[in-house]
Amino acid sequence: MKPAQLGTLVGIAALSGCASVPKETGYADVGRMVADRTGQETFWDRGTPEDAEVKRRVADLLRNDLTDASAVQIALLNNPGLQATYEELGVAQGDLVQAGLLRNPSLGFAVRFPEGSAGVVSTDFSLAQEFLDIFMLPLRKRFAAEQFEQAKLRLAGEVFQLVGKVREDYYALQALRQMVELRRTVLEAAEVSAELAERQLRAGNIADLELETQRDAYEQAKLDLARDELLFEAQRERMTRLMGLWGTQTDWRFSSQLPDLPPSEEALDHVEAVAISQRLDVASARQETRILTQALHVANTSRFVGSVEIGVSRQTGPEPGIRVTGPTLRLELPIFDRRQGLIRRIEAQLRQSEKRLASVSVDARSEVRTARLALLAARQVVEHYRKVLLPIRERTVKLSQERYNAMLLSVFQLLQAKQAEVDAYRRSIEAVRDYWIARVELERAAGGTLKGMPNVHSEIQPTVAPVAPSDTVKKEGLR
Repeated sequence: MKPAQLGTLVGIAALSGCASVPKETGYADVGRMVADRTGQETFWDRGTPEDAEVKRRVADLLRNDLTDASAVQIALLNNPGLQATYEELGVAQGDLVQAGLLRNPSLGFAVRFPEGSAGVVSTDFSLAQEFLDIFMLPLRKRFAAEQFEQAKLRLAGEVFQLVGKVREDYYALQALRQMVELRRTVLEAAEVSAELAERQLRAGNIADLELETQRDAYEQAKLDLARDELLFEAQRERMTRLMGLWGTQTDWRFSSQLPDLPPSEEALDHVEAVAISQRLDVASARQETRILTQALHVANTSRFVGSVEIGVSRQTGPEPGIRVTGPTLRLELPIFDRRQGLIRRIEAQLRQSEKRLASVSVDARSEVRTARLALLAARQVVEHYRKVLLPIRERTVKLSQERYNAMLLSVFQLLQAKQAEVDAYRRSIEAVRDYWIARVELERAAGGTLKGMPNVHSEIQPTVAPVAPSDTVKKEGLR
């Protein structure tokens, strides 16, 4: 091979390895994986004109009462922590670019001085390139591309986890709002009871013990209301942080009523298989095993091949006017280091990744079964409150009101019945909240929304949202 031809080969190879990767490479795949599993769109703030459009979109969503879907959408568009996570894609892109670059050629220069008075100074120029690196470039790029795919899976998984967190916190916020409203109802009833007890004590109709009992209930109701109000505000702040809102944006409104339960549940018989096929952590573990398998193959096939440098050297002879040009070859002799340590490490990592894949798969199946049981149990609890407990408590209040009107029951016994009814409503709200959180957990365990699964007929009838207690707890209702 002539020196000019060798130089051309090195130059072409170097140019082929300098192709850049656009910054947005891979983001479309992440957005597609998230959209397939949640139905929501994502956005990566990269300092483009689209940023202003996204801000307007967030402002439009905040003008109306937020739903769970709109809260998730705002978080996906506006959460600063999520935007920072997207930059991990840029890190992976940098590794992909680096893998497509050849090593830089080495330039050598030597000067030799004569030892005696006779003779002239000779010089030696050399340009060498790692030759084996040229043939390893496609394999290295393919290996980096596999790692880039794994990075996209990890990133999409983190986005999916954020979606579940926003929905869970939103349902908890709705439940706390309804809890606060019920606590205010309880406080009003306790206040009526305490005032009435004081009047009856002055009239000599009750003893001090009954008065103190009613006052204790009233003071406890005030503390319970203050505690739930604090929990509500703290939960609202958590939602504000998840959505990345600040300033006047923190005055957002939301629908305070928990949604009705769906009339039927999706078919959950094959949800385990769905989880294995679409869970992103399982896919990431599977991708890791594939990467390490390729790495082990490369290490085994190249263990007896060291570095190979091919270049051109030009030397001026010891006599004036004499120049010598020719190829150079430098070989690394793999006598001591034949990548034994590297191969053993990759073998151990491969076995570890295979066991991790098995562990993640087993955990995924178990989590799906647990979440499925929790969802069905939560639905049964809601239905038991709606069909059994709440009607019983409502009939008890109605009968107590009738006996009170007939002067067969004291007002304190009527209020006690009303308190039991309100307590049942409170627990019913908790049950509805637990159902929706269990549904989010099942979707997280399944790796995607359940809406794509076929619905099956359920023997459970459609439910309605919790209603406010009747007005008998109000002052004017105590006749």
